[in-house]
Amino acid sequence: MNHFTHGKQGFPSAPKKITSATWSALGMMAMLGFVGQVKAQDQAQDQVVQKIEITGSSIKRINAETALPVQVINRIEIAKTGATTAEQLLNTLSANTGYTQESASISDKPGSSGLSGANLRGLGVSSTLVLLNGRRLAAFAFGGEGTDLNSIPLSAIDRVEVLKDGASAVYGADAVGGVINFITRKDFTGFEASIGSMRTQEGGGGDKNISLLAGFGNINSDGFNFFASLQHKKNDQLRTAQRDFAVSAWRPLEARGYPDNFTSANTFPAGMYSVSGKKYLGNPSAPDCAPPASININGACRFDYQAAADIYPESAKTNLISRATLAIDSDHTIFAEFTASKNEAKYRLSPTGINGNTGTNSSAWTYPAGGPFYPAFYVNSAGVKVPTDGQAFNVRIRMAPGGARTNGQESNQSRLLLGSEGNIAGWDYNTAIAHSISDNTQTLTNGYYDRVKLLAAFRTGKINPFGAQTPEGQALLDSAERNIDGRKGKSTSDVFDARFTREIAQTDAGPVGIATGVEFRREKLEDNSSEEILSGTIYSTSKSRRVSESRDVKAIFAELEAPITKELSAQLALRHDSYGGNIGSSTNPKIALRYQPNKEILFRASFGTGFRAPTMKDLDPSKVETSTGGLYFDTIGCTKYDSQCFSDQIPTTEAGNPNLKPEKSKQFSFGVVWEPATAFSAGLDFWSVRKTDVIKFAPETLIDTDPAYVEKFITRDSDGYIINWALTAQNQGKETKSGIDLNLAYRTKFEGYGKLTTRLSGTLMTKSEQQFAEGSKVFDNLGKWGFEYVTPKWRHRLSADWDIGTWGITLANTFQLHHEDQQFDPNGNRPTVASYSLWDLQAAYYGFKDIKISGGILNLANTKPPFSNQTLTYFAGFDSTYVDPRGRAYYVRLNYAFK
Repeated sequence: MNHFTHGKQGFPSAPKKITSATWSALGMMAMLGFVGQVKAQDQAQDQVVQKIEITGSSIKRINAETALPVQVINRIEIAKTGATTAEQLLNTLSANTGYTQESASISDKPGSSGLSGANLRGLGVSSTLVLLNGRRLAAFAFGGEGTDLNSIPLSAIDRVEVLKDGASAVYGADAVGGVINFITRKDFTGFEASIGSMRTQEGGGGDKNISLLAGFGNINSDGFNFFASLQHKKNDQLRTAQRDFAVSAWRPLEARGYPDNFTSANTFPAGMYSVSGKKYLGNPSAPDCAPPASININGACRFDYQAAADIYPESAKTNLISRATLAIDSDHTIFAEFTASKNEAKYRLSPTGINGNTGTNSSAWTYPAGGPFYPAFYVNSAGVKVPTDGQAFNVRIRMAPGGARTNGQESNQSRLLLGSEGNIAGWDYNTAIAHSISDNTQTLTNGYYDRVKLLAAFRTGKINPFGAQTPEGQALLDSAERNIDGRKGKSTSDVFDARFTREIAQTDAGPVGIATGVEFRREKLEDNSSEEILSGTIYSTSKSRRVSESRDVKAIFAELEAPITKELSAQLALRHDSYGGNIGSSTNPKIALRYQPNKEILFRASFGTGFRAPTMKDLDPSKVETSTGGLYFDTIGCTKYDSQCFSDQIPTTEAGNPNLKPEKSKQFSFGVVWEPATAFSAGLDFWSVRKTDVIKFAPETLIDTDPAYVEKFITRDSDGYIINWALTAQNQGKETKSGIDLNLAYRTKFEGYGKLTTRLSGTLMTKSEQQFAEGSKVFDNLGKWGFEYVTPKWRHRLSADWDIGTWGITLANTFQLHHEDQQFDPNGNRPTVASYSLWDLQAAYYGFKDIKISGGILNLANTKPPFSNQTLTYFAGFDSTYVDPRGRAYYVRLNYAFK
């Protein structure tokens, strides 16, 4: 089947709008290659030297230390982190800021639910390019933004190369923040098996995992190799009730000097209101209410939504990676890769909440006066017991009898790749065709109700709004429940690429290398919520815009590696990408210099431009009515209209924008690597990225920080209440990030006591600024909880590895510096969220033949997440975007390897 042809259209012809200057530059670099070919054919080489390709360049080379900052994490180092998933591994990277954790996907607001995404430099998940063996995967099906790390198993990974520099000139769009390249083992023979288990000290959040790896055939002697890796992991749910820092959204005062109340008036037992809906009467269960979910706050029973949710989802992940290689002859090899992953998870939220105290006679939740559960009295907010008057009343209710809202999600990703590599007329080539799919389904599995059916059932009076249900009442509830596929998404990517590289000349200063290539890519995204959800016929469901988009991308690129002197060399790269339509095309150059005056020290610098095309969801003009994920105080409404003088979710309308332009960026870096002795090395790199025409929806937290700007997009009713906030994707202002990366390594031997290796990898942020419109206010997010996540001034990972005989011991620390909180305290100051520091310990024994036993303690000190009064995430009291909520955990693993 030809995956590149749909209907009458295949890939479009070569780009017509490439400027003459671009064609000239690319053509000149290609001509140099052919001229060099003639010269090189006259230079016989007596010795073949193995060359490798490093992420950030298409030119193969002998020396792995390039002009660009690339961090390499090998298989042994991966094992010593204790990580069992790609997400856990990348969370230890100091350059990975504002990443998306799967656990943070628990929310009643739509988005990339279930996504685990990397975010280099805090520039956004969509600005970090994730590769598998140097090639792309399909974008995550919900939203089409970023690559889901759940689809990449660590068991088959040989190393991870992290390019911490913009790479649009080499890889195209999505590489503004950098590139993370997961590289699998190749030509593996033998058998490996690993089993492991982890348990937390306080219960919940544990896991079990097993992985198998088998391969046979030697590519050199047998002419072929095949290997496959299968990994399965099961994660246990972690409930808020199992952690004291997460058990409640209501934290009165404590030691912080101000309260935070993110509870809800939709409670159970239900609150009673006059039929007009204007007056709160009270609650029959007050003043005790019904803890832990229903609690008394200022005389009223309110529902603690957080007490009924999961912090960490119950999930099961299965991953397969396989590769077959066949040598046609000494110059040509064909290969095939097939990868598949399946991630099943359950996300549990608080029970459905219904604001039934207001509305028309046909829509208000009115309990009949003659109902069997009509109360004899209620307790008002003053604590006074008041007899009922025999009249009907309205309620605000939480459907606790139906249990937690539960979303089941299944994410499947696969990629089939067929390729060939080898040598033709002195040129190394690598070409492949790939078909990649990301397919997601989100199912409403419990606790969701049809509006019409549930209201009709309630008005019979047979459903008890204040206590346990009778069998008849429970049957009525069950008959109104809806279990459906609420959202389906499918993202596909068909890619053909070809790269050619060789040395074209030999100078006194060294060889001149060139690479050139093409890439054709077709992307398609279908992301649809069900009709029932979009029409609002089901209570408490999150709506997501319907998206149906496709596009073709064409690219041509070239790269030149030229020594200027024996000490100084330059890397020049140029790439032209064409998206067509309103996006158009973009040409991006990059120049990097490498200067090594002696073997102890190396200087490097780079400058380049980049771009990021809008995602297909950004471009789709569809709209959806939803609401903010957090609770916000309407400053202007309260001051000007005396309305909404309380925190609440705000109704919004989200829409795409087909007229979006690509983001543009400029990057600069300068660094030095110093290795005065084999025992010590140090690297220091300064980097800066400036983006313009930034593509964003206005973040919902902007209503707290710049309400005057937000007011331009607000619609109010006659009483001043917000009835809509128009959120449309826009090319906004500028975004600037800069910082310093520090890498230190020290190795020392102790006579008779083994060797000790100490490593420090840290990132010091020096600037983080954001602007939402040309000429508008510039926000400084450095060391603060910004609009979407924290931008810490300093993050690091520090590790000490002690190898003695058949033992290996690793002590490691991950650290994030304190920052300013999102919300103000009563004095108008932003409190400080404490620094977050986790220590991990691992011990491994290698004394048995073919067997390795390892075990460790995660979060050795059982450090709790620091208190944060942020409101963006579903959870109050802490920030689920970067902390590990599991607490102290113990794990053990057994590895068997036979070759």
